[in-house]
Amino acid sequence: MLRGATIVFAFHALITIAGAWEHLSESEFRAKLDEGDGAIVVAYSCKKSEHLETEWSLAAPEAQLPFVSIDCDADPGICAAYGVGSISTVRLLKQGEAKATYNGPRRASAILSWASRVQRPIVSEVSSADLEEFKKADETVFLAYLNADDEASKSAFAGVAGRYHEEFSFGIITDVNALAAEGVTAPAVKCYKPLDGDTHEFTNPTDIDALEKFVKEASRPVIAELLPHNHQRLLDRGWSMVYVFANTEAERSKIRKELNKVARNQYESLTMVTVDPLEFPSLAEKLGLDPNDFPAGAVHQLSKDRIYPYPKGRGWTSSELQGWGLDVWQGRIKPWTPPGVTTTYDDLGGRIKATQRVSIRNNIPGVKIRVGGRDEL
Repeated sequence: MLRGATIVFAFHALITIAGAWEHLSESEFRAKLDEGDGAIVVAYSCKKSEHLETEWSLAAPEAQLPFVSIDCDADPGICAAYGVGSISTVRLLKQGEAKATYNGPRRASAILSWASRVQRPIVSEVSSADLEEFKKADETVFLAYLNADDEASKSAFAGVAGRYHEEFSFGIITDVNALAAEGVTAPAVKCYKPLDGDTHEFTNPTDIDALEKFVKEASRPVIAELLPHNHQRLLDRGWSMVYVFANTEAERSKIRKELNKVARNQYESLTMVTVDPLEFPSLAEKLGLDPNDFPAGAVHQLSKDRIYPYPKGRGWTSSELQGWGLDVWQGRIKPWTPPGVTTTYDDLGGRIKATQRVSIRNNIPGVKIRVGGRDEL
């Protein structure tokens, strides 16, 4: 029986870059589990492993747990024992058992946040001394400001936290002096997003359905990173999706910075995401894009199921995207038609009429959102 620590392992197969990963042998793997706390990431597939290695090498020196890897070709038995198949996987092991699986983006800061998050309780008890640090403990933090005897709000908050604790951090503070210093009237839940600098507030935490809606919407970054587990959640908003594909995290990060202004202005009425083509190998073609030519992007108007590929050669700045978006909105650009499909668009030539009006304040009682201004695209 393997004993010992918390470890994040990476399991790899078919690595194409010699020496890019320093894998443990099976005997080293078993010894590592007995040493003490650690972390192990598991990656399987050549290209995904290659891209992960860059971010992994940045994360490992900063990690509070050891980050190590396994080559599934050399030691298939270990990978099989932990259920590692044909997709890239990141697992946290504790006492020889897989305790958490990473589903986030291949980005060093996100991996580090996850490794810390999954070692904390599902809901942390936050003191006034730890309050400011906890607000910045993760890329998305939900903090419930409650009265000490408010068991209904505590129960509802814990229930929702249990469903999302592998994605976000959750804490409760009941210190009356801290609530007074923060200017918060209990009960209230605040969402802190240090990367975007935004704070969202919710004041009806006993309504579990409304609280869960708040968690899903408030956690959405100004520009989200598209992942298998959040794609449907983003589609369910019902607003037009803006997809931007780029091959590397460095490219995607640069584009997120360039497009932050327009994305912030359209935060409520558009859903903008960056996409790693390796995570969604067939999506680019479905959006009328060349799967071998990135960066590239498209808008999917969900209300009418129309797709508008972003012109090749056009720059990735807020002003250029906004100017093109205005042409789309005013009907000056025809939607993309898949090969072999014949259709007409009788309603072009005038402004596209929105078919959905979502007011977060109306649909989720008690929600207040503080973000930048919102101009029409």
